[in-house]
Formats: sequence, C-alpha cells, structure tokens
Amino acid sequence: MSAIEIADLHYAYPPLWAGSASIEVLRGVSLSIERGEFLALMGPTGVGKSTLLMALNGIVPQSTGGIIRGRVTVLGADTRRTPVAELARRVGIVYQDAESQLFSTTVEDEVAFGPENLGVAPPEIAERVAWALDVVDMRAHGGRAPAQLSGGQKQRVAIAATLAMLPEVLILDEPTAALDPLGQREVLAVVERLCRERRATIIMASHHAEQVAEFADRVAVMVEGRIVRVDEPLRVFEDADLLADAGLAAPQVTEVAQGLNRRLGTRYSFATLDAAAEALGEGLAGSGWRASGPTGSRSPAPGCSGAPPPSPSMRSEGALTPSPRLRGEGRGEGSSPHTPEEGRGEGPPPSPRVRREGWGEGSSTARARGEAPPSIRIEGLTYQYDEISPALNGIDLTIADNAYLAIIGQNGSGKTTLVKHLNGLLRPTGGRVWVEGIDTRTASVGQLARRVGYVFQNPDHQIFGATVREEIGFGPRNLGLSAAAIRERTDEALAAFDLAAYAEAPPAVLGYGLRRKVSLAAVFAMRPHILILDEPTAGLDARSTADLMARVDAMHHAGHTIILVTHDMRLAAAHCHEVLVMHEGRALAYGPTQEVFCRLEDLEHAQLAPPQAARLARRLTPQGMPCTVLTAAEFVAAYAALGVASHRGSP
Repeated sequence: MSAIEIADLHYAYPPLWAGSASIEVLRGVSLSIERGEFLALMGPTGVGKSTLLMALNGIVPQSTGGIIRGRVTVLGADTRRTPVAELARRVGIVYQDAESQLFSTTVEDEVAFGPENLGVAPPEIAERVAWALDVVDMRAHGGRAPAQLSGGQKQRVAIAATLAMLPEVLILDEPTAALDPLGQREVLAVVERLCRERRATIIMASHHAEQVAEFADRVAVMVEGRIVRVDEPLRVFEDADLLADAGLAAPQVTEVAQGLNRRLGTRYSFATLDAAAEALGEGLAGSGWRASGPTGSRSPAPGCSGAPPPSPSMRSEGALTPSPRLRGEGRGEGSSPHTPEEGRGEGPPPSPRVRREGWGEGSSTARARGEAPPSIRIEGLTYQYDEISPALNGIDLTIADNAYLAIIGQNGSGKTTLVKHLNGLLRPTGGRVWVEGIDTRTASVGQLARRVGYVFQNPDHQIFGATVREEIGFGPRNLGLSAAAIRERTDEALAAFDLAAYAEAPPAVLGYGLRRKVSLAAVFAMRPHILILDEPTAGLDARSTADLMARVDAMHHAGHTIILVTHDMRLAAAHCHEVLVMHEGRALAYGPTQEVFCRLEDLEHAQLAPPQAARLARRLTPQGMPCTVLTAAEFVAAYAALGVASHRGSP
C-alpha cells in the first residue's frame, strides 16, 4: 500500500519580490512511495527538493500560498485540504535549517514538545525524550538552551525532536548536513530501524551519495523541477550521464569500481563499502597475490598506525540504545556509553602526537619556514562560554602563510569557536592570538575583516542586505573601493556563483542552498588574504561544491591562506594540505593530510573516520593494500599495482 502518492504536481511560488514573476518550481512531479520504504531525493541545489518535501505536510501551499495543480496524498489525506496541524500528528519533518525549527528554552523541552502535543502520557514522554537524545548523543546537554549549542548540535536536537514523535512518515531535508561523520551514520541507522521495524515511510533529501547508497531503498533524481529517474541506488550511481546532468557525485567506492573497470578491464559493480570490500578482497585472492615476508605473513603497510581495524571507524549499530517502542522491551538502562562527559573540569593531557612542525617537504608550511612570518599564531588559547567547561582548552597552533588547512572534529569539539577567534568575533578567555602579527585582543573586528574573510556555518547569521546585489557589494564598499570596482567585483561574484538571476531578490526569500551561495559570494568579493570557510558545502550539490572548491584552490595558488572547517573527509583529503583534529576543545592531531588520516587511533578517539576510499584500503591492508590511500584515483593505482589485472570482477 502506498503511503505517499504525488500525481502531476505543479507549483509556483507567489512573486517573491517587487517586480518579479511567479517562479514555477515543481513541473509535473509524479511519484509513489510505499509504506515502510526509505526513498532518497537527490538533485542540484535549488531544483525544488525542499518545496516538494513541504508539499508532503501541507506547508506548501497552505502557508506559502502560490499556484498549485495536481494531487498529493499522504496516508490517505489530501495535503492541500487537511490542516497542517492535523498532518503533523502523523507526518514529521526535519528542516534543512535546524534553527528555524527550535524554539524551546531547553533541549529536553524541545524534544518533549511534540509528544506532549500528541497527548502522550508523561512517563512515556520522558522515555521518548531520553531515547531520542541518546540516539543523537545529546543526553548530556538536555538542560542547556538550544541557542547555546553548536550548529551540528542544534541539528541533532531538531532530529531528536522529530524522532520522539515516532511519526508514520518522516521527512528529512538534508538532515545530516551539519553532523560529524559518526553522527551522520548513527542517526540514519536509527531512521532506517524506524523504517524496518515500525514500517515508517522515510523520504530524505540529500547530497550525500555514500549515505544514500547504504540506507535508501530507492533514489528519485530531480532536475529542473521534474523527477527524471527513480531506481535502486546502485543503478543511479553507475549512470554517469545522469549524474552529470543532475550535478551529483557517486560514492567513492563506485568511482573505484569504474576506475578499475577502465584500467583493468574488470566488471566491478558496487556502491557500498561492504560490497566493495568483499568484491575486491576476492579480486586480490583470485589474482594469486600472497603476502611477502619470511614467515608468509606481513606487517601493516608502511605509514600505517598499527594493524587495520576490522571495520570502518564507526560505532556499531548495536551500541545505540534502541527505543523501547522499537524493540518491544522495557526502557534501556542509563545513557549512551558514548555520551561525552560534561562538567569534569580539566580534560586529558594533550596527545603526544599533536604536531607543531615536521611538515612534509613541498608543503605550504615548509615553504614558509624561510623569511615569511606565520599567518596565524595561537598560544595557550582558552575560551569559556559558561562556567561549566571550557570550549577551548590550551590551544597552541601556528598556521603558515599560504597554508591550506582543514579543521575536523565531532560536533561541539570547538572548531567554530576556534576560528571565530581569528577575526575577532570572540576574544580569548586566556592565551593570545596573532593574525598577520596583529594581536586580536586589541584589534577591532573591522580591522581584522580587511585581512580575514569568514563564511559562517549558517548563512542566515551573515546575510542582512535588502537584495543579493547589495549583500555582495557591502564588503567591497566598506573596503573603500571605487564605485566601478564595487560593481566589477559584485558582478564577478554574481556570475561566479550563478546568482545573476537573483541579483535584485531579497536573500531571505531564497532557498537554503542559494542563501549559502550568497554568503560565499559576499566574502569572495572582498578577496581577503585569509579565507575561513565554516562548513561551506553544506546544502550544496556536487557540481556547486566542485565549482566552489575550484575557486578556493585558485585563491590558494594565488597565495591566500585557506582554513576549511568541514565534516566532509573526502573534501578535506582532496584539497587540503594539512589537517587539524579537534576533540573536546583540544588539538588532538595536527600535520600533513595523509599522515593525519593514517593515524587511526587519533581519528577513532575523536570519533571520526577517513574518506571512504581510505576505509576501503584499510579493509584490504592484510592483503597488501597500502593504508596511505585517500582518494579513488589513489586506490585504483594502488590496487592495480598489486597485479590483479587477470581478475574480471563480478558480472
């Protein structure tokens, strides 16, 4: 039985600004989703995915207005005529922008709000709140105000608030965009369990191909307001023409399969890590490869930090405390064993592997060891938002001029707090920060903004202009540039980020992905020497991400210092020369990208995982694969070097 039926759906928003025309976003969408199905919705930024999702709970058109044709039926209810409040009892939604969903004074109150309005008994409400907060690893923060949380923690709370309602239909709009890798997989594992055990219907908009391949039953691909393909994940991700048209990327393991097929004439076909490891392990066995060494066994490959783990650096699904409603048992005892400790004062001593120097030759740091001073120097930096525990605890760090640095870490580890000290938005509680020789304790934000460009994690914290053009021109205007130069930079940024059609639009009426582009364009127009990007690709499709990173790479080649805060390990591995791992307000590891991603103990301690290609290589390390692989291309080259050309893979 279908849970959702969409038939020939057309929708146009009302004119969004003076002088504009109605914008038709959905152009004949038809789709059927079965009860208990997990369907992923993929497509370019701004293609109408969020609009389609809001049509499933009646917000479109009941709250938005506009012109609508066609039919949407969810659990037998016509969403055009059934009140949103009535639909909300059975249809839950997690918005792309978590802050638009949070309003309560504490995290626990936020999660309890939905069940309270469903008339759930108080004991069961408490049970659901505890379960949902355990699922997203936020039990320890139950008494805090959502406004005090990091962006990723807010996203976790929004997810928990919806899960606690145990909806029959769960709508997820980029639900994991702000989550660390571990949190992404854990949340989706629970969502999948809701789907399997309660026959909940899941529809999730996502740009994360690897998550979609692992968890979704089918993928619906949208292009220009239409559904152009509905199929199994593997078939979608193997269709290179479709991915190119839709601006999507395949999972890294699928890129590995296609690379090996081209290079070796194999017929590999897989889209998940487990399937890839099984097929390629058989490939190595079929090639006749044997480990070398005096005893017939081998040590870990050079550069590996200890023996490879038997599975990727993720918590097992069994570590999650299942909902009593899912497993049919009594309430689980205690909180999640992985909940971070709070209020414990001083943390553990810094890891002895924290690097201050020793960069590989040819890196930007090595080049800067001569006469050029460091771009940024941090000594003993401590910062506290409250009296409970420090957000930063004794950070010592030197970032060279023209560095290309990724800062990674789980949600709440201190990444954003750290970079906000580099442009004066935060001032040290203790310690000192120098930016190009300027002590940030005495410099104004305006002074630092001429040197340091900062793209906020949430674009709505940055945008205030009446129009997109005004927003982008604000920075160059405050640099004192001439009118002609301001116009030139503004037009260049509008073109670079495909925003020319929205130049006179108020940014507030645009979708999240477009607002993200506006925030990026506004900072790029200032051409700062130091560019800080806080989760810049969240909400962007693969094509937009590639275009953005090409511009960031060009700035680095031109001599700029780049600092990228990201949860996208694939992005960090492909672009950044150095990596800083943050954990509980401390610098856990710092060094060249390949070296840091090979230090499995540090990554696991920080509850992170290297890119998928690297995790695949580690699965095959006992069979000869080097664990220094980070990208699909590196994996293909290393695998081919093991002499498996005679193996023909799976049909």
